[in-house]
Amino acid sequence: MERASASSPDISVVIPTYGKPETLPLVIRYLESQTLPQQRFEVLVIDDGSPDNTSERLRALAESTPLAFRYLIQANRGVSATRNRGAREARAPIVLLIQDDILARPDLLERHLRIHRQHPELSHAAVGRVTWPPDWAIDHFMSWLDNGGPQFRYHQVRGRTTVTFKHFYTCNVSLKRQALLENPFDEEIVYGFEDIELAWRLQGRGFVFHYDEDAVGYHHHRRSFDDYRRRQFKAGQSMYVAFRNHPDLRGRTGITTIPPGKRARTRLRGLLLPIAARFGARRTMEKYWRAVLDEELVRGYDQARARDGAPLSAR
Repeated sequence: MERASASSPDISVVIPTYGKPETLPLVIRYLESQTLPQQRFEVLVIDDGSPDNTSERLRALAESTPLAFRYLIQANRGVSATRNRGAREARAPIVLLIQDDILARPDLLERHLRIHRQHPELSHAAVGRVTWPPDWAIDHFMSWLDNGGPQFRYHQVRGRTTVTFKHFYTCNVSLKRQALLENPFDEEIVYGFEDIELAWRLQGRGFVFHYDEDAVGYHHHRRSFDDYRRRQFKAGQSMYVAFRNHPDLRGRTGITTIPPGKRARTRLRGLLLPIAARFGARRTMEKYWRAVLDEELVRGYDQARARDGAPLSAR
């Protein structure tokens, strides 16, 4: 469905969504406040079979937003297939990929376009940064998650102008549409690790990832330890697919085994966690969080490997 049409947009904002009807209006509101004139970009949202009222919310947004806004609804196929469809349906030569919980700072689109103007080659992409909304109170776990934890690792690339595949997070990256059409996401990867897998392939083909740490999107999604445990399990399943299809990627990112001794130390830290929290032993808590999240990643990996009938050597 379509609300308006930018006759010849410079950039298409592609947003896959699943089960976040309460966040989408805020995402669109931030895009309405871009410094880039509205006639120069379009917004394409693809509902990947949400089991709630997402489609109704999209219909209302299409009627109310002044943006060149389209939405599509499909049966659930996973984030990779959804982004691939977005690339096919996009009308602009540049595609910006964000998530359905990313609030674009006013100059985000202009900053992405600036990189592509400076680097018009097909093999050059733009990477922005994602952080928590500045008006949020951030607890210890969420702070650690983005500063030493496994969510985003932008702290590792402060001050850099290019990054490697390890920092290509599809909550804030843009590529030439033709590059995405020629190098689609692996649709066997349903959720998690699909961006790292794509970036690994692109890097192997000579792509350059230009990084602008001031091209900011705010991550409007509160995370808890239990919530992130579930996320890591799913990511582990996707990691198995990526490693199976790209054996040379194994060992360069992620882990697939945990020694018994480390598991025993994690159990001990778990017993001591209430005491650590009471006395503010932040380092002990962070070590426990990391160990448990690593275990969930490996558990997801092992389950996918067993389902695939792969031998233990696939580790």
